[in-house]
Amino acid sequence: MKIYLAGPFFSEEQITLIQSVEHALQANPTVTEFHSPRLDQTGEYEEFTPEWARATYLKDMHHIETADCIVALLDYEHEITDPGTAYEIGIATMLKIPVIGLLTKGDTVNIMLTESLHAFTRQVSDLQSYDFTKLPPSSYQGKYI
Repeated sequence: MKIYLAGPFFSEEQITLIQSVEHALQANPTVTEFHSPRLDQTGEYEEFTPEWARATYLKDMHHIETADCIVALLDYEHEITDPGTAYEIGIATMLKIPVIGLLTKGDTVNIMLTESLHAFTRQVSDLQSYDFTKLPPSSYQGKYI
């Protein structure tokens, strides 16, 4: 299974979390490859220019479109999911690509996201053992906004 990893990486805490998910996916025998945008920020354009933004967007959209499954990190700030991650979940949902949501802190998620999830977990370690070939479903457990 080819996985697209959606999640913020703007702070040290977010980078630590996304790195732990990258390691879990690397160790999962049912994952053949994964794309983490955090690891793919270099290119022919200077960072944070309009050209870089467009190229990054197109590259990420390609990787979402060709993924078999999305793993989405729902942690961000104050019970609000990163807007870029929410957008990626929406794209995946419209493309009928299953989304596995991970929430490690807090207990409230927007219903537009919870209802888009195929499976949900609160533990990074679950992603190391999750069977991405069978994609067992599980529902969100927590508060809604």
